[in-house]
Amino acid sequence: MSRSNTASTPAALPRRAALAGLAALFAGRARAQDAAWPSRPVRLVTLAAPGQSTDAVARSLAEALSRRCVQPVVVDNRPGGEGIISIEAFLAARDGHTLLFNPTGTWTGIHLLHERLSFEPERDMIPVSFVGQDFLALAASPRLGVGSLAELVEAARARPGAITYASAPSIPALAMVAFQREAGIELTHVPYRNPFAALPDIAQGRVDLAILPLAPMVGPASGGQLRLLAVASPDRAPAAPEVPTAAEAGFPVLGFPGGFGLFATRDMPEALRLRIAEDVLAATTDPDMVRRVSALGLIPRAGTPAEFEALLTRERARWTEVTRRYGLRPGQ
Repeated sequence: MSRSNTASTPAALPRRAALAGLAALFAGRARAQDAAWPSRPVRLVTLAAPGQSTDAVARSLAEALSRRCVQPVVVDNRPGGEGIISIEAFLAARDGHTLLFNPTGTWTGIHLLHERLSFEPERDMIPVSFVGQDFLALAASPRLGVGSLAELVEAARARPGAITYASAPSIPALAMVAFQREAGIELTHVPYRNPFAALPDIAQGRVDLAILPLAPMVGPASGGQLRLLAVASPDRAPAAPEVPTAAEAGFPVLGFPGGFGLFATRDMPEALRLRIAEDVLAATTDPDMVRRVSALGLIPRAGTPAEFEALLTRERARWTEVTRRYGLRPGQ
């Protein structure tokens, strides 16, 4: 990959300070691996199925990085198993040219939802760069007859266990369990191999709720096929600015910073980690990638490996504390 000092703005830093600081950091430290890597095509493993918005972002990133590499960057779709299949395929490669493009929950929450895993995210992989901020939302079937989180809680208290929901894996699933504990309600989870398959079921009233990425739900919501109750993100989503955040609706436990990131195996040399992160920073300001990702309702956003790891460490600690507070166990 090439060595541009172009950078996008990390969420937590003022733009000028971020650009100056990141450029200085990368200019001084991300050069040692230039000649040695990549020596063959680079593979981005992702949990996304072809055609999903996550897959589209992964392919936009791969194309942008390919333009900066002497080798192609290709996407390897490994859907299923709540993301576990993709992580295991990534870790099994051990070839120095395979990276993981997955939601941040890969590092912060998946281990809290499964009693036995063949890996431990914090031990086996290392964060490289945030790539894009995603927005998730809780949507309801119009047949449920609720238009807000408060109305949902009232309905659920009147009919314990009768209201059903689907969820994206990892942190969204954990957030829904924590939401129920905090609100004093009981919902019934409906498992899906592909959570997006719940959307037509919600429209028909076969499932009552779903917490999923916002982008594929905006159209059905505009058409009256579902109702968006709250955005499970710290900020309102540009694609649906009228929808309140979970915190604004009175249930901050349902809010979390969603997004996608790039991960490497723990043994990646630090200089190479910085080098790849530099190229991701440049890719997220590539006009073509910005246009394509923004059209999906996401915000391209990257930063240093240290910033990304700090974000994930905070979120990992938060959800570990949530599971402790509510006595949650894997499978709940």
